[in-house]
Amino acid sequence: MTTKLQNELIIRSIKILDIGYIALLYFIPAMVLAQLMDQLYGEFDKDAELKKSMWQRAIEIIGLLWINAVILYIVKNLVELIPSPFHGLYGFNHFRVRDLTSAAMFTFVFLFCQNAFRSKLLFFKDHMSD
Repeated sequence: MTTKLQNELIIRSIKILDIGYIALLYFIPAMVLAQLMDQLYGEFDKDAELKKSMWQRAIEIIGLLWINAVILYIVKNLVELIPSPFHGLYGFNHFRVRDLTSAAMFTFVFLFCQNAFRSKLLFFKDHMSD
C-alpha cells in the first residue's frame, strides 16, 4: 500500500469519527431544546385549533418556524466553536467537514422531536382548506 493511499485511509477514518462527534454535538442540544420547546408550547389541543381561523393557524406556524430558525442559528454557531479532539491529527481539518456547518442533524432531531410543533404543523396541513 502506498503512503498516499495509507494517508487517505487514515484521514477518511478520522473524518468518520469526527462526523460521529459532530452528530453528538448536535443531537444532545436538539433533544434538550425540543423538550424545552414542548414545555413552552404545552400540549397540542385539537379543539382549540379548530376554533382558530386558517390565517391565525398560519401566523402561529410562521412564528414557531421563526423561533426554531433563530434557535438553529444560535446552536449552529455555538457548535462550530466547540473544538474537535480529531482536529490536526494527520493533517485533518475539523472545520472542513460539511456536517459541522450544515447542522442537518440538529434540524432534523430538533423539529421531529417537538411533539406540539409537529402536531400543530400536521393539523395545519390537514386543514388548509377549512
